[in-house]
Amino acid sequence: MADSKEFAKELNALIKRYIDGGSDPEDIAAELAREASYVFGHYNLEIYLETRSKG
Repeated sequence: MADSKEFAKELNALIKRYIDGGSDPEDIAAELAREASYVFGHYNLEIYLETRSKG
């Protein structure tokens, strides 16, 4: 698994490729925000449900 610096480097390269390919940077940022919210929300829900079932 990559460390945080390697992840940041790869994410930056991916974003640059999309922008160089003509994608709107605001659309990319919005999509990344949606995906991050989905992932963090999913894990928060799992933690909440697990905690609730134990207590």
